[in-house]
Amino acid sequence: MRAIWYLFVMIIAAAMPNLGATAQTQTRIAVATDAPAADAAVSKIAARAPHMLIFDADGKLLESHPNPAASNSSSAGGALARWLGEKNVQVLVAGDFGAKLSAALAERKIRQVVASGPASKAARGVK
Repeated sequence: MRAIWYLFVMIIAAAMPNLGATAQTQTRIAVATDAPAADAAVSKIAARAPHMLIFDADGKLLESHPNPAASNSSSAGGALARWLGEKNVQVLVAGDFGAKLSAALAERKIRQVVASGPASKAARGVK
């Protein structure tokens, strides 16, 4: 019985390598854009950009979302920073950042990168 239990545990461990670590260590880069496609231009504004694209560190598009904070009448920066935190984003790329968004991102330890051009290229350029 003990040997069967040991075998079961070993099979499960082999089938799910680094399951917990993968989600925590994968860099997720959000790019504020004017359209929902990977080749969309990086938006000149961050908190009220129409779309948020989430890429991995290699520039592969993982998710595309309408910006949930774009239509907020106030506190768009704080709302966007909270949403990015929920999405486990470590970096936000945009053309410019307002003071309130910058403070909210710093509070959540989300790095800001100023860039322009296609979103996928900007994501690949994050170091």
